[in-house]
Amino acid sequence: LARLARLASSPLVSWLALLSSTCRTIPMAPIIAALCLSFVLPLPLDTARHARGATPAPALMEAAATTYRLNNYLLPAPLTPRNNMVLVKLRKSEEGETSRGLVLAASQRKIRDGEVAAAGPGLTHPESGQLLPTGVGAGDHVLCEEIVMEGEAIDYLGEKHRMLPDSRVVATLEGGVMSAATFKPSGERLLVRLPKAVEETASGIALAGLGDSGELPSQGEVVAVGPGQLNARGEHNPMPVAPGEFVVFGRYAGSELDFEDGFKYKVVFARECLAKW
Repeated sequence: LARLARLASSPLVSWLALLSSTCRTIPMAPIIAALCLSFVLPLPLDTARHARGATPAPALMEAAATTYRLNNYLLPAPLTPRNNMVLVKLRKSEEGETSRGLVLAASQRKIRDGEVAAAGPGLTHPESGQLLPTGVGAGDHVLCEEIVMEGEAIDYLGEKHRMLPDSRVVATLEGGVMSAATFKPSGERLLVRLPKAVEETASGIALAGLGDSGELPSQGEVVAVGPGQLNARGEHNPMPVAPGEFVVFGRYAGSELDFEDGFKYKVVFARECLAKW
């Protein structure tokens, strides 16, 4: 009441009353009442906050700025792989050659390198009920196999991605560097260095190198091994071979790799090895 009394005696109200008396044709009472109420009633919280120059919360600004787009469809939230599926952002590369110098054999151009954008928690073993965790996580740089009948090529956030099971991840590359030293095979895979020509091992056994026919040798030295295949308990089975040993495998087994270090390599499964020494 005191505030209304002060407003009634203010120069603004006196001026409006004078204006009303001179302009009889315009009803000024509703205008005066509205102005008085605007001074008496408090501003809404959001209006008052923005009137003071406050900015929206950072979380709201980030949510408004982020757009999740999948194959030209807008998503309300990020894409989340299920089970043992892995979402890999593929690197752009020239025909038959990946970035950072890793050259793939012509017959193996379906092997691609990229970065894991997201990964599912893993598969539950049907008998033991044990969770078999996915072997890679977001941020890992990987080599993966593109199988037409397995997985899906998608456009996500404006980039080419591949959704595939973790069994198709060939290896991780430590630090994203392409070299035999940083190559970490997945599961029960091995990285085998093939001999360049006829050479002898430390025990005196001769290894046949690349012959006149152009076929790669089916034996070589194991450079790196994976952690082993997961069993029903969620543990890795021990690998039957170790780095430094030599193995013989089927002629058509594995995938050929070339790190441009003067050697040819093959990635093979331990179960594809016929013998070792």
